[in-house]
Amino acid sequence: MIKFFFTCFLIATFHIGNSQSIQGTVFNENHVPLPGVSVYFDGTTLGTTTSTEGFFELKALAIPNAILVISYIGYESIYLTNIQSSLDIQLKPSSISLTEVLLEPIPFTRKEMLQVFRKQFLGETKGGRACIILNEAAIQFSYDSKNFVLAAFSDEIIKIENPYLGYEVDFNLMEFSVSYSKRTLSEQFQKANFFSGTSFFQEISDSKSKIEKNREKAYLGSSKHFFKNLITKKWGENEFMLFEGSFATDPSLHFEVFPEGDLTLIKVIAPSIKVTTSVKLKFQKGFQLRYNNKEQSAVIFRTPSFYVDAYGNFTNIDEIDFSGEIAKRRIGDMLPANFEIIK
Repeated sequence: MIKFFFTCFLIATFHIGNSQSIQGTVFNENHVPLPGVSVYFDGTTLGTTTSTEGFFELKALAIPNAILVISYIGYESIYLTNIQSSLDIQLKPSSISLTEVLLEPIPFTRKEMLQVFRKQFLGETKGGRACIILNEAAIQFSYDSKNFVLAAFSDEIIKIENPYLGYEVDFNLMEFSVSYSKRTLSEQFQKANFFSGTSFFQEISDSKSKIEKNREKAYLGSSKHFFKNLITKKWGENEFMLFEGSFATDPSLHFEVFPEGDLTLIKVIAPSIKVTTSVKLKFQKGFQLRYNNKEQSAVIFRTPSFYVDAYGNFTNIDEIDFSGEIAKRRIGDMLPANFEIIK
């Protein structure tokens, strides 16, 4: 099973009300204002950059209960969960550059590694193939010849243009790895891939009707769509169907749904698989999924409970693994956390 997730801080609920504002100033270690610092709510279209005086202001009718990311090249990023209306933020210089740690000789060419990175990071769907990484030169690689693991790093925010969905995505890559069963980059011997990071979306397209259709296609059959249907208890042949083995099953026998304010608590009932370790029994339960009576996927829950917001974003992302059609969707099909289909 290929394991991956798009962003470290995925859960985001939105509080609608009167126009709200968050202001602040960003300084360096000498208390000198920093211009051009990126300030954004992870996984959303809500963001800005600091002025020449280091000042920023975010205004919106919907302020998300999400991580606020403050990011600047050469400095350690800051992630805020408890956000005040007025902020004074001091950034610290990064202690080490990535170029200083990538010392091991690599048995593959940069072209070969970039090819793997594009495929596993962007995906091979229409959206993935349409994506262009605008600053590929910033991406660096290492290869662990003992454990057969390709890793990618970047000192800069990775800038991705996605004309298929009409977004430019700023992705702060925290981790990317592809593991193999032997010393190779061949997909035939790939065991798993994993990447994480934070993201910010900006609209770049004026062709709204076509873009809206593409976004709807990217959403339908996705993990966001699955979890949205799970909390609204929407199932059927033209939606998602749940299977245990080869047989369709009633989702109410396997999931309990408890609304809790802006979030919904999901409890997975009675694990069908128990994995024994020397310490304790670990929870694990798996299902087959079929969307629109044709797209086949699978999901394994290694947590007995998790939360889902109104948009289908979910917690415990490192304990919920997808394979099949859903797992094929990568950055090229990635939508903002606050995305909804226009009715």
